[in-house]
Amino acid sequence: MGGVSDYHVLDSRYDAFLFAEIGEQGNGMPMSMASALTRLELDPWDEASRLAALPSASAVTAISHMIGRTSGLVSVPSEIPKLSARLVGLLGKGRAAAPAAKPVLSRPTLAKTMLGKIVFRGRTWQLDGRWLVVAFAIGVVVIASRLILIG
Repeated sequence: MGGVSDYHVLDSRYDAFLFAEIGEQGNGMPMSMASALTRLELDPWDEASRLAALPSASAVTAISHMIGRTSGLVSVPSEIPKLSARLVGLLGKGRAAAPAAKPVLSRPTLAKTMLGKIVFRGRTWQLDGRWLVVAFAIGVVVIASRLILIG
């Protein structure tokens, strides 16, 4: 069984970078940089830390490449370098020696950033909401069948 050491606190210095919207998915839902990194099978916080250590020009190139490789992201290729430069600006705020105080998020913003994300043992998974609906429906069917059998 895992202990406390299996979990770690996520570095909030990179929140502005990781939760910045980078475009829309094919279904019209916004995509964050954290979601894009997860789709590339990269740990968002580790990757943000790595990118923060790079010179700005190298970070822009790396981010542009990542955005271009992200599946499901609808983007205009000519806009990617401009977006990447903006993201490096957000990442630069994470380069400070002492982490800044985490901003208080409104309830809708907090729900948007936390919905469908699981972090366990340093790895982040993004859940598809359709699977949650399927799991809920199966639970309702199981409970209803048990109630029918009982009474």
